[in-house]
Amino acid sequence: MKSILKYSVFVLLICCCVNAFSEEVNTLFKRAQFYEKINEDSAKYYYNQVIQVKSESEIYGKALRKIALLNATVKNEIENIDLCKQAIAIFQKINNPKEVGITYNAMANIYQIKGYFDLAIANYQKAAAIFKTIAFYNGLMICYSNIASIYTNTEQNNNALQYNLLAYQTSISKNDTFSEGMIAHDVSIAFTKNNLLDSANQYAALALKYGFSIKNDFVMSYAYKAFYEFYKARKDWTNAYNNAQQSLQYILKTASDYDMCFAYCNVAESGLNLKKYSEANTYIKQAETLAKQVNSFQLYKRVYALQKEIAAANGDYKNAFQYANLYQQYSDSVFFEKRNNTLNELETKYQTAEKENKIAKQKIEIQQKELQTKQARTRLVIAIILILVLLIGAVLLYFFLQQRQKLLQNKIITIEQQKKLELTQAIIDGEELERIRLAKELHDGIGGLMSMIKLQFTNFKNSNKEIQENSEYNSALDLLNTASQDIRKISHALMPSALERLGLIDAVEQFCTQMQSSGNFEVDFQYYGFDARLPQKLELLVYRIIQELLNNIIKYAAASEVLIQLTKNENQLSITVEDDGKGFDIATIKNKEGIGLHSMQKRIELLGGKMDIDTAIGKGTSINIELPIQ
Repeated sequence: MKSILKYSVFVLLICCCVNAFSEEVNTLFKRAQFYEKINEDSAKYYYNQVIQVKSESEIYGKALRKIALLNATVKNEIENIDLCKQAIAIFQKINNPKEVGITYNAMANIYQIKGYFDLAIANYQKAAAIFKTIAFYNGLMICYSNIASIYTNTEQNNNALQYNLLAYQTSISKNDTFSEGMIAHDVSIAFTKNNLLDSANQYAALALKYGFSIKNDFVMSYAYKAFYEFYKARKDWTNAYNNAQQSLQYILKTASDYDMCFAYCNVAESGLNLKKYSEANTYIKQAETLAKQVNSFQLYKRVYALQKEIAAANGDYKNAFQYANLYQQYSDSVFFEKRNNTLNELETKYQTAEKENKIAKQKIEIQQKELQTKQARTRLVIAIILILVLLIGAVLLYFFLQQRQKLLQNKIITIEQQKKLELTQAIIDGEELERIRLAKELHDGIGGLMSMIKLQFTNFKNSNKEIQENSEYNSALDLLNTASQDIRKISHALMPSALERLGLIDAVEQFCTQMQSSGNFEVDFQYYGFDARLPQKLELLVYRIIQELLNNIIKYAAASEVLIQLTKNENQLSITVEDDGKGFDIATIKNKEGIGLHSMQKRIELLGGKMDIDTAIGKGTSINIELPIQ
């Protein structure tokens, strides 16, 4: 009995020691995590304390991975990769596939930092395959986004776009509005780099929508940065400058020096192109200070490139030369860092290219010597050249005449389009005049007559006690009141007074309120960028479009919720109407149910706009309309 008691006490002591030891390791790990944000050296110290345990626990594997990532900037990257491989072996042994995938992603990050882009993509894909299997969509989204960033940095813009779209689709599946907004920015940038500017604009607007919905400064800043890149691609520097300023205002609310530096650079770049040299110089100085704090080659390159251009624009060629040297220095630093870390294949390609250049030069020298020995053929060569000149002249004349013919045809097409536009506008104006006439006739004529009849009926009722108690007479009087109210509603619908008095936004809000109060569906009305009223004819056109679309939803959609969104940019107005109704076959747009939409689409196109319909049976309907502001 005593021996059993002694053994029990011994086991209890061991368990207590193990528990105490585990708690100590957890404390060290948490302390390392804390210092990771403020002091990397202290974080490394405590992570190293954890791995001294040399266990096969999850915390041990995580500590190995953390040290590898913290050491990613040092030259001995092989050791860092080995640490990740050790962590993977531990996570595989304890059957933790999620941590295996995260560690593959970490290895890919290290390879990407070192410039081994092929190896980075291979490990990102390994991680993505694991995350797909275990339905870890956040990790899958990050992998796709990281692969896209590699293709962006290597200017493989089409591949970058594909993976950014995959990342965006994944972010939607995990229902994370913040991620959706940030990746919508990435997609917009990718579309811009592929010169697909309409799509770039749509995703920038989508990022802005996400930012407004969650009121997140990062998302708002990135959305406006996407708009900056969009307008920069169009060389619309005024709008680029305004969006760069907006992006800067939001990012200043965060603590991201890296993003703030880029924001200052964007304002400086757009200011430079608007010849706001003093302002551009102020912003680029602030960017330079942040670049030195972050100590990023990429930031140094951007800053010194802009400082060179700003100094040159100010006629300060001395400083422009100095900044040009600094830019070249950091460009070379990045180049040599990448070159020394790439596979031997790159060096082989370079050497091969050098040899081919030498061979080409030798061939040119031989050809020059051969030409010198062929002086007897000079006259023939001259004759041939003269004939070629005549032929080229004839070809150029032919192309000139062809181009002139095309210009004439384009001019004719332009005139015809203008006539169609004028005709369309005349039809619209005629319809509106008819609506005004009908509204006036209903209100002043029939409405006034109905009011007089109602007054006589009421007076007759008040003077006759028998009539007061007659139910049929009272029912007739109620019907008369209802008819009078219906006439007044029809008159207001034909020509809404709020539109003329208050403007488009207030008129649409009133109309949406009426629709909602009728109990047909819930209406969410949103608008952006309306700092002033639109031209009267355009406001009326937009109101009629919204009116027609909502009436169609009432007739056919059987919807419970409707979203109306108006977005005004400098030269363009976007109208989006979405419902959760039953949808329809897009082919019916030319049939009975879609005749109104078909007519509306043709009219919008004639006015220089476009209309896109996204719908399917059982999946609701989304209609997006873009109109020029003239």
